[in-house]
Amino acid sequence: MDRPFVVLAIDALEYELVERFGCKNLKQENYNKTDISEFSQPRTMVLWSSFLTGENKEADILAKGDKEMWNTKIETKDTFLSGFSNPKVIDLPGYSYDKKQHDEERRLLKAFFDTDDPEKKDKIMKEYNKKSFDHHKQVKDEFMKSLEGCHDLVIGYFSMADVVGHLNFGNTAMMRMIYEELDELAGKLRSMGFSLLILSDHGMMSVGKFGDHSNYGFWSTNFDVENRNYRITDFGTIITNNK
Repeated sequence: MDRPFVVLAIDALEYELVERFGCKNLKQENYNKTDISEFSQPRTMVLWSSFLTGENKEADILAKGDKEMWNTKIETKDTFLSGFSNPKVIDLPGYSYDKKQHDEERRLLKAFFDTDDPEKKDKIMKEYNKKSFDHHKQVKDEFMKSLEGCHDLVIGYFSMADVVGHLNFGNTAMMRMIYEELDELAGKLRSMGFSLLILSDHGMMSVGKFGDHSNYGFWSTNFDVENRNYRITDFGTIITNNK
């Protein structure tokens, strides 16, 4: 089998921080912001479900409610994945998401904002960050092993920039460390010679010392593309046409 097409799916990769931190591997040869202006709420499950199907799934996903939407699992036949013989999709919302990890993150996030005790907040934040870092390593290990398998498409979803960013976006040293880790991962993939798409659902903007979703995403490729202005629903076709 030929080498797989690879997608590095990064939640909340912020265009401005990629530029600010000089992440040349994340930028690759072609990069820009992704247009998500058609969505009234740049929600993670909404955007990745729309990426998978090539259709705006906002109404369908939001209708499920904040809790039930995280159980969304779209069938392969209803996604661009159906055009591949043996795709591997790791932890992607809307398809193969680790809901147990998500639930634990939400529990800690709620606990953080529910307490006014500084010591408790500090303890919760440390646990919250550690769980995210540990999960990142777990996904990264599975992702790298999958590149050695008999797959024609490998998608790995990495949530660390989003999860940690929500509580730590004002911590420049922390965010720089995360972006350097992601840039290093992108560099490894580039050195391996895959056709590579790096894609985020949305970015992240500052809300005081915390972070919230911005109204644009990020994309980059190491192969030629027709233009630089894409919607998140366009990328399934781009992947299929370049496999």
